[in-house]
Amino acid sequence: MVDVKYGETYLSKYIGLQHRLKKTFKIMTLILSISGIFGWKYFENLAWVAFILIAIMQLLTLVENQLIRSDKEVEDISTLRMKYTKYFNKLEKLWTEYRNDIKPENKAFEIFYELRKSDWEPIEELDTKLDIKEFKRLMNKADIETNDYINKYHSNE
Repeated sequence: MVDVKYGETYLSKYIGLQHRLKKTFKIMTLILSISGIFGWKYFENLAWVAFILIAIMQLLTLVENQLIRSDKEVEDISTLRMKYTKYFNKLEKLWTEYRNDIKPENKAFEIFYELRKSDWEPIEELDTKLDIKEFKRLMNKADIETNDYINKYHSNE
């Protein structure tokens, strides 16, 4: 349950990072474009400076998809995050029912393994396909948030 919550939290942070990177990239591209256009008159005698600015902008545009996830990939990652969330909710419900003696141990194990097959396998398949990078800073934040959640809602069990 903790691993699934961590995965969902990390993906949330990762998606946020991708949105910030895309926004920053678009702003940088716009600034370089404007500086090349408006700087043309200023750099009239030094035309190569304007050409360099335009060349940098074009290079950044070419490598954008290598640096930042495409909109389709971010959408797929959002889908993966929702799968994590749904799976976590099912596990948390099962855990609560088991801990409160609503479900006997053998029934809880049976449901758990059914969930692993029906929910976890598609998550793993999509996760492998997306090849999500691990960033230390995001991992630390996700770890803290996950531990806070577990301690808040499940520490007395």
